[in-house]
Amino acid sequence: MSAASVFYLHGGPGLGPVFERARFPDASQVHWWQQPLAKPCAARPYLDLQDAALAELRRVSEERGAPVTVMASSFGAHLAVHLARRAPELIENIVLLAPTFNPEQAALRLARRAFRVHIDHEHAGKLAAALAAYDDDPGRPRFWDVFGALSLLPDVTSLYFGPRGAQAAVSFLELIQQPGAFDGPTSVATSDDFSASDHTPVQSLFTGPVSVLFGAYDPMIDSEQDSAVWKVIFPQAVFSRVETGHFPLLELTLEECLNPA
Repeated sequence: MSAASVFYLHGGPGLGPVFERARFPDASQVHWWQQPLAKPCAARPYLDLQDAALAELRRVSEERGAPVTVMASSFGAHLAVHLARRAPELIENIVLLAPTFNPEQAALRLARRAFRVHIDHEHAGKLAAALAAYDDDPGRPRFWDVFGALSLLPDVTSLYFGPRGAQAAVSFLELIQQPGAFDGPTSVATSDDFSASDHTPVQSLFTGPVSVLFGAYDPMIDSEQDSAVWKVIFPQAVFSRVETGHFPLLELTLEECLNPA
């Protein structure tokens, strides 16, 4: 078997690549890296994740004997930025799928979307109150209050998908309940550590090809606002709008994601 030519960074944090592996079981050219869980009491779990990603990139590129494509979904885009800063010589090109530059604001957009969809639900008032409290006093404690209220609403994961992604939404809901698909403590620890760092966009040292895909039905992305930020980091980026939600790879083919029209 030939070495993988694509190094995949899944979203999350705390998610695993079970969804992608299930959708593309024969994609031997892709290394569906399972990001490590945050260690208990780790001082800087996001920095630990960055270090692990860099070590894995070095391993994958050495095994191939050449630079690789880095494909990153959602929060994984920040790991791609880190790799492009630390080891641009190991990267052939970068593909960002629905990259969330500000994951907290992206999650709040999802919560507001869920509130509009489920405004008549019995727990909608709790979400409205949590969102109002966050607006009055932004910060991680209030953010997690919003997240907790959001979990009381039904079918929230279905909002990630576009109108053509009904089957993908069903598969996602089934798979996310499997062991290893999602780790809550890792999600909290890593995202809190990430939010504590400065993320002012800075132009990357990587000068190779970069493609960015935004889903037309993505409830977490403001494509106009977000594309302006990613353009600062990767001025050479080519942006595409696809007919999906937040997970283009779960609604499109692998080829369509790697080589957008």
